[in-house]
Amino acid sequence: MVTKEQIKKEVDKIPDNLLDEAYALLKKITFQTKRITWKEWQNSLDKFTPDFMNSRNQPPVQIRESAS
Repeated sequence: MVTKEQIKKEVDKIPDNLLDEAYALLKKITFQTKRITWKEWQNSLDKFTPDFMNSRNQPPVQIRESAS
């Protein structure tokens, strides 16, 4: 198992021009592992504007080759 110290050492090696991308990736990982309660989800609904998803433009269905 990887330790936090190993990760910190690798982060120290990241070039400055890639720090934003590395930070975004770490935030995405921590966000995906956070579990929110039903109440937290309900409380977040007021952050959406009334017109949210009024017009949802779904791309056409892709025709794909069969896997078999």
